[in-house]
Amino acid sequence: MKINDFEEKALWLRRELWKMVMRQRKGHIPSYYSCVEIIVALYYAGIARVVKGLPDDPNRDRIIVSKGHAAAVQYPVLADLEFFDRGELKRYTQPGGLLGMYADFRIPGIEGISGSLGHGVGMGSGFALAAKKNNKNYRTFVVLGDGECYEGSIWEAAMFAAHQKLDNLVV
Repeated sequence: MKINDFEEKALWLRRELWKMVMRQRKGHIPSYYSCVEIIVALYYAGIARVVKGLPDDPNRDRIIVSKGHAAAVQYPVLADLEFFDRGELKRYTQPGGLLGMYADFRIPGIEGISGSLGHGVGMGSGFALAAKKNNKNYRTFVVLGDGECYEGSIWEAAMFAAHQKLDNLVV
């Protein structure tokens, strides 16, 4: 893919998120939009190993959006990767729908629930340590929000990751 393709994909993602939120009048547009390029790079630029149609591939890289109020940024991408039916995007936050305002484990491709700020690095460190202990070569990517960097748990997890030499963790 060329840079223009990634720019188009980012624009597509912003449009999909806008439609989801405007349909229900629920969501956090600025939080979603602030990490669109990172999400596009991870999923579409070949940075993270993710296999279309296989959300539970044991060799996949793990991607955690730590700021829970932005986790829905992944929904259109996960639908595009055929992890669930695209029709679910129209049911965003509706009773009986798969996709809530905050992500949960029922959603294929969601690796961690992060409603409270500051837990993504800890979860990511756990995934990264498990990979090392089990001789697996997957990586874990954690997308942080600026506000959660004030949480002590972020820094405790960062110190843990450094102590454990988790070079398979990208924050």
